[in-house]
Amino acid sequence: MRRDPASVLFFVVLAFLVSAGGCASTTTQEEGAGARPPYEPLGGPLPAGALLRTARETSFGSMMEEVAKAEVVYVGETHDSAWHHAIQLRVIEDLYARGRLHGIGMEMFQRPFQGVLDEYVEGRIGEEEMLKRTEYAKRWGFDVALYRPIWEFARSKRLPLIALNVSNEVRKKIREGGLDALNEEERRDLPALYLEDAQHRAFVMEAYKGHLQPGEAVDEANFERFYRGMCLWDDVMADGVVRWFATAPKEGQLVVLAGRGHIANRYGIPGRAFRRNGRPYATVVPLTPAERDAEGDPGRRGYADFVWVGG
Repeated sequence: MRRDPASVLFFVVLAFLVSAGGCASTTTQEEGAGARPPYEPLGGPLPAGALLRTARETSFGSMMEEVAKAEVVYVGETHDSAWHHAIQLRVIEDLYARGRLHGIGMEMFQRPFQGVLDEYVEGRIGEEEMLKRTEYAKRWGFDVALYRPIWEFARSKRLPLIALNVSNEVRKKIREGGLDALNEEERRDLPALYLEDAQHRAFVMEAYKGHLQPGEAVDEANFERFYRGMCLWDDVMADGVVRWFATAPKEGQLVVLAGRGHIANRYGIPGRAFRRNGRPYATVVPLTPAERDAEGDPGRRGYADFVWVGG
């Protein structure tokens, strides 16, 4: 469990520039959602793989004993990996059984649709309507079956789902005209951006250069828009975490599900949320063997608290 601020986004994707937020829900399990249903473990074997902590193997039980102490638990993913989502669900299930888990933050839903998620969790609408009204297919688009067990678990236990992501509309304006393109209301709803991490900026610059044509020079103005866009993405989600705790139960615990690039190395959501509220957190990043090799040495200190290699 980390109590020190961490720095920078490990994996930068240009998808921010071409793709498609989350006001934290004020609905808790004590507010209109009814009593928490009894816990019924899913059972079955753990997802395959070896758990690592700073280059040494550990067990799922040992990991969860440590992770359960955190107030925020970040679990990364590759979005189209069923194995990654199976791990996320097992972590959620275990934390719920321990009695502290009160919410699940999701990169997959955008801020303007928080009310729709509340209606779904409270049982007032079904999955089909929830997906339609959150514009899931357009704004996220990954196979619904990958995430269904997670949001069905949340609904069955009345665990609030928190829409963390920034909206497509805000992204588009920033992509085309920078922060100055936003109207007053949009600017007021956004958190301050943390742009002062020189190590993060240098890392993002290297990734940015990797997408240039041979001999093409860096366009400093374009890079700055790109960098601010990447920071916005993480700062908005970190802000959603902070807002959730403002109305959460006193001993509440939040799980955050997001792409591993927003979690690994702690430069993204974890470090930025910690910078705002100082709440202890833990990070778990699943990696396939190929992803592990691409990351270099994910068992190193600082990449994540726990790395789950397999799939």
